[in-house]
Amino acid sequence: MGLFSCLFLLIPVLAHSQADPKGALIRSAILPGWGHYYVDKSDWKRGKYHLGADLILIMGYFGLDARASNIENQFITLANLRADASIAERDRAYRLAISQFNSLAEYNDFQRRSRNWNLILDDTTENRWHWNSIDDRIRYRDLRQDADQIRTQLPAVIGLLVVNRVISGISAFTRARDNRDVPKVSVLPAHSGSNITGIVANMNIVFLYDTMEVHNRV
Repeated sequence: MGLFSCLFLLIPVLAHSQADPKGALIRSAILPGWGHYYVDKSDWKRGKYHLGADLILIMGYFGLDARASNIENQFITLANLRADASIAERDRAYRLAISQFNSLAEYNDFQRRSRNWNLILDDTTENRWHWNSIDDRIRYRDLRQDADQIRTQLPAVIGLLVVNRVISGISAFTRARDNRDVPKVSVLPAHSGSNITGIVANMNIVFLYDTMEVHNRV
């Protein structure tokens, strides 16, 4: 038995993944954890963490959006019933004005005294409002602020979803690349008919993406 073959016998059989690093990166960019599963289906614990985080963030996003929409419906209804104002299709400036002043007349009077001529609203039916009580207006103001605060969190959640995909993709890419750099070694008996005639050692060495196979038979 040659020295080269003896060295092979001392090397354990190594599990080796032929997963493409770029493929792992793309998969994790689409769905965090998918790249890790692609690299090694038997051991993708880190991928599960990324996948779990993604699911939590997605549920959090839709949960926040639903809560903001619910609160928005509340203050729109409140404005309609208690201030006789239809604000469903109105811009943020108009909604803000309703939260700060009890009526259109009070709002326009303030703008005239402040010389904010460009902010004065026409005294038309669609622009008028009049709160039944200050408590109603304050309730409307608090609800509107709550909805705005919730919606300001949505871009941050989207940012975390992107960051999670980037980190997961880099991790899966690195693992696939490192696995390809590990030689695949196997030591098998050589058969001739029904008799074992020796030992065959195979070794695959990956340099970048080119594979060199070394075979030695004893």
